[in-house]
Amino acid sequence: MVKAFILYFLNIKPTHGYEIQKYIQINHLESWTKIQSGSIYYALGKLEKEGLIVLNRQEKIGKKIRKIYGITPSGQQALETYFKEELDKMIYDIGSDKFILFPFVGMMDRDVLVQHIEKHIDTLRQKKSDTEKWQAIKVNNQTLQVEKICFDMMIANMDYQIKWHEALLVEIDACIALESQAAKLIKKIDFSHVNEHEVHGQVSGEDDIETLKKEILNNPDMAAEKLEHLIQVLKRK
Repeated sequence: MVKAFILYFLNIKPTHGYEIQKYIQINHLESWTKIQSGSIYYALGKLEKEGLIVLNRQEKIGKKIRKIYGITPSGQQALETYFKEELDKMIYDIGSDKFILFPFVGMMDRDVLVQHIEKHIDTLRQKKSDTEKWQAIKVNNQTLQVEKICFDMMIANMDYQIKWHEALLVEIDACIALESQAAKLIKKIDFSHVNEHEVHGQVSGEDDIETLKKEILNNPDMAAEKLEHLIQVLKRK
């Protein structure tokens, strides 16, 4: 997912690894996904070798040299492929990268996205049905409790995955609006100049990032106004 995340970021604007790293830290993605800020530079190197990104220029910041990368046409195609692959993955643990997938749905054609999600829901329902059939065969009065719970857990997991994807379908337009506003924020702000403590110290109450996300989902008409206010706050030194 880290490669997909980098391509998503570069699809919005050319930038350097440090800004992407800071964005991950500011949003605390490391705390609840498998995306780690420390893996950014390694992934950038891999993506460049694969021809998915290209070095646009280098900037000297003090004694440091920052490499500004841009996405290539092959990278844009790979981004959509990565996105579809993530959509097709099962959700098994609390660190699943799929939990942060919904804010990126705006980068894909809506009709194609809906069809893809519906197909995956059908796959999940079939897996649930197959598991229930196997449960009916395997579980009886002599079955160990631990084995019964294994089946219960698997079926419950399928139920929640189906619910998650059904909710994604219902809220697809709100998610697209969220992605659009997030892209605007990324485009306007150089996150490498934003201190993590400043973000949480200055942006508080109804102005914080999480509240902005909720505002966009609950009231998209007000999202642009709140986004502009947040941008001004983040620009303070």
